[in-house]
Amino acid sequence: MSQFIFIDQDIDKLRQDIKKEKAFLFKRLYRQCREYKKEQLPDEHPKASTTYMGIASANLSLAYLLTKQKHYLDEAKRWIFTCVKYPHWGNAHLVDVDLSAAWILFGLGLSYDWLKEDLTETEKEKLKAKIILQAERMYDFKIKTEGEGWSTNFWQNHNWINMTGLAAAGYAIVDEYPEAKKWIECAKENFDYVYSVLPKDGSDYEGVVYWRYGAMWLFIYAHLLKEREGIDYFKKCDFLKNTFYYRLYQSAPNLEEQINFGDCHDRISGHSTAIYYKVAAEYKNGHAQKLANLVSKKFLYKEAMSKVKPGILPECLFELLFYDPSVEEEEFDNLDLVKYFEDLGLVVIRSSWDKNATHFSFKTSYPGGKTQWENLWKLKKEKNINAFGLSHQHPDNNSFIICSNDTYLAIDEGYNRTVKASDHNVVIVDGKGYVDEGQNNIWKNYTEDMVAEIEVFKNEPSYTYVVGETAKMYQKDLKLKRFARHVLHTKKSHFIILDELESEKEHTYTWVMNADVYPIVKDNKFIYEDGPAQMVLYNLSPIETEYDLSENVVRAIMTTQEPDKFTETRMKTLHISNKNKAKKMYFLNVLVPGAFGDPYLNIKKIDNDTAFGAEITCDKGEVEVFLYSKDKGIKYNGKTYSDDALLIKYCNGKIKEIISLK
Repeated sequence: MSQFIFIDQDIDKLRQDIKKEKAFLFKRLYRQCREYKKEQLPDEHPKASTTYMGIASANLSLAYLLTKQKHYLDEAKRWIFTCVKYPHWGNAHLVDVDLSAAWILFGLGLSYDWLKEDLTETEKEKLKAKIILQAERMYDFKIKTEGEGWSTNFWQNHNWINMTGLAAAGYAIVDEYPEAKKWIECAKENFDYVYSVLPKDGSDYEGVVYWRYGAMWLFIYAHLLKEREGIDYFKKCDFLKNTFYYRLYQSAPNLEEQINFGDCHDRISGHSTAIYYKVAAEYKNGHAQKLANLVSKKFLYKEAMSKVKPGILPECLFELLFYDPSVEEEEFDNLDLVKYFEDLGLVVIRSSWDKNATHFSFKTSYPGGKTQWENLWKLKKEKNINAFGLSHQHPDNNSFIICSNDTYLAIDEGYNRTVKASDHNVVIVDGKGYVDEGQNNIWKNYTEDMVAEIEVFKNEPSYTYVVGETAKMYQKDLKLKRFARHVLHTKKSHFIILDELESEKEHTYTWVMNADVYPIVKDNKFIYEDGPAQMVLYNLSPIETEYDLSENVVRAIMTTQEPDKFTETRMKTLHISNKNKAKKMYFLNVLVPGAFGDPYLNIKKIDNDTAFGAEITCDKGEVEVFLYSKDKGIKYNGKTYSDDALLIKYCNGKIKEIISLK
């Protein structure tokens, strides 16, 4: 245990390090503290979120602790005692017992510990009394609401942030207020369970933006607990070790932007240098060190434009304390180009680690991911705890997002409070999608069997093949028996996407793809051109189809505390539907992302008595033939095959390889 809470290093050495190895991060801190002096603090609690006030207090307190410059102390007290005089923390929703209160509780807890020797007795007692009042409110609410709400929403950012704020307050004053031990123990019990049921692959169903906002606190609490009590979850929790790679693989190829599955307020939000530096330090991870330095040097102020507040700039205190200069950077090009996060059913395919590379993300999962879904039902059955806090998950199973040449080509709607399958790149049925869609949390009435999952994942040297199945998610009156999406990538420029649908009833099935621009339509091709990028979609469906184009505007309020603050996405949507209603439907599309002006591929539709598919002429005399059986067995080019799905590769007219996909 160190002299000061949360600071796990010798304070005198740290005071020297900020002049040397940590000088660039100290610069971040003192520049941020200069900005605080310009702020006019409201006498009454503002209607907006006050999360920024807690972290401001902590930053200023750390600046004083490191320099002993009185102006930092004076400014810290201005922020601290502005918070203290507010009778309540928070506005509109869960006042005193949610995020604003938790951020302030955390910040003022650190400030109390770091400044208490330099506060007057009156100031010290006033601050301590307010911390006790707010922490008791938070603790009482947690105890009273166990079984519902954030108290037992163990996979949600509200639980992590609120419990960390309570723990920090406890450690700050427990020597003077022994009752605070109950806050500490409550947080320890909470996180002991949380860390045990996080997905081992590091994936996060809430999406990249809530990962950077919420998962950060999993690292902050683990750091606090390790520093205070020597309990090291960095060694025991696989999520903490692996989650950096979830974030890295959900970076767009330019690394500045991100792949926005889940609730993502915009495409630029999502970097957390604090997490990256902590991962680098704990695991000697050079990839994390590289991304942290890249963000710090090149992307910092772009990330600061994020709509998610307080944002990256106020997190400077964590960066300074977490950074380990001894960790050497490691290039990303030694990492796999295909990554499968099994718990979330997330498959990422990259053409390279170049900034103009093609990036394809595909997702099919249990609600919240497999580990969460199984444990949610276990909690409900064994302890009667309702922990189904899945409001940041979208009905996006079997959806995909494509980037290439520094451009988004197939997009997601991002943030939404009335989520619908039709806002994603999926198939809808008679215009309908999931059970209970059109509201914020559609999963609360789902039964245990209503899951989607990856049925097949194969990643071989010459191809990647994925099959996602999600029929159980759809509205029951549709009587849908099958919605399997097959994705085949042969390590070349194109992606083959086959959708097989079957119902007990006849339907109009509609293939949906959203983009930033409308396509040019020529024959069976939909040609998307956007700046430096191009994508050609070849519609090769064996059943007659028709299409339409429309604009879909998704607008959502970001927080109930600020009803005038919203985010908006304008999507240009392609619908491809079967002309005649049917019980069975197959869509076959080949997507070819690349650079603007790339020559179109020669792609021919195959449709015979036994099979349908595509013949794709590549380069160097190579031809690929994808075939899918209409019943059992395939006849093609004078040969008979017993397989249901085949990839045949030709070189100069001769069969080079036959790959059975089932």
